[in-house]
Amino acid sequence: SAGEYYTAASFYHSNGQDLNKALDWINKATAGDEKKFWQVRRKALILGDMGKTKDAIAAATMSMELAQKAGNDEYVKMNKASIAEWSK
Repeated sequence: SAGEYYTAASFYHSNGQDLNKALDWINKATAGDEKKFWQVRRKALILGDMGKTKDAIAAATMSMELAQKAGNDEYVKMNKASIAEWSK
């Protein structure tokens, strides 16, 4: 399920495991029409750690927009900070 792919991707990312596998799993977790801002945020972080800043910024922007719609100001703030960092 999307939740299981997210959990596996998060575990791999948080523990310095294979980022390519983490990216594959997070892509599967976020493949549906009902994307979750926290899952797309994790995708942005994985991409950022892989040095794929253009893709990371795109994912963080999507996560920020989803978080705004959900009324989650903390995720909006985190995504803005990441976008600013990756845009340097």
